[in-house]
Amino acid sequence: MRRWTMMVLMVLTLGAGVNAMGCATTPGRAAADALVPISDEVAMGRQMAEELEKELTMHPDAEVQRYVQQLGEQVVRSVPNRPKGLAFRFQVVDDPSQINAFAIPGGGIYVYSGLLRAMETESELVAVLSHEVAHVTRRHIAQRLVTAYGIDAIAQLALGQNPGLLGQLVGSVAAQGFMLKYSRDHERDADEWGLRYMVRMDYDPHGFVSFFHKLAGDGPQLPEFLLTHPHAEDRIERIEALIDQLPQTPTRDGREAFQAMKPKF
Repeated sequence: MRRWTMMVLMVLTLGAGVNAMGCATTPGRAAADALVPISDEVAMGRQMAEELEKELTMHPDAEVQRYVQQLGEQVVRSVPNRPKGLAFRFQVVDDPSQINAFAIPGGGIYVYSGLLRAMETESELVAVLSHEVAHVTRRHIAQRLVTAYGIDAIAQLALGQNPGLLGQLVGSVAAQGFMLKYSRDHERDADEWGLRYMVRMDYDPHGFVSFFHKLAGDGPQLPEFLLTHPHAEDRIERIEALIDQLPQTPTRDGREAFQAMKPKF
């Protein structure tokens, strides 16, 4: 049995830990924390970003980039006890035909201009940013990389010694708008924690629901974070149930500020 597999199994047998919020930490996250140091993930992310931004066209408007970056930074500040060392950076890709967003290792998050054009409020944008931030802070990317390629290959990638795998990952993102498909549990986890983040920001969590409803009727235009399991309808129902459990629901949707920016997208 490969060394990395044995190590994963050892970590998984330890079961779930408890974070400072009193919420269970998934065994998969415990494995990622033990096997892939955040410094390694950030190193991978820097290499990927450098290559990826040679393939994608970044939005030329500095005000658009600053607007999304600032909202993203607000999301990051709302994350309780976030893992230290992550290097969050939010970029807008200039591609009106793509209704999508994705995260890469270490905290790089990319939003397509087509996604922004499909939105109506800041709360919808914050919902998507929060979902992607949760994939990073909950270590989903590290988990999927280890599962798909093994710890040895990921360690080599972090050291810049695996250009073949780097090229494969960058090519996948550039062509498809995602690096690896997340599991059902990862998508649910990102939905739940993303919802928490935006509520802590005092944004209306119904932005999650309104945008998912809007995109659910677009067929092949569905972005990757809605195409993956569980199905969009199931996820919408689950998010609505989580909102119903909130003791108080913020109402700020940031429509005016978003609409003022929308012509620039």
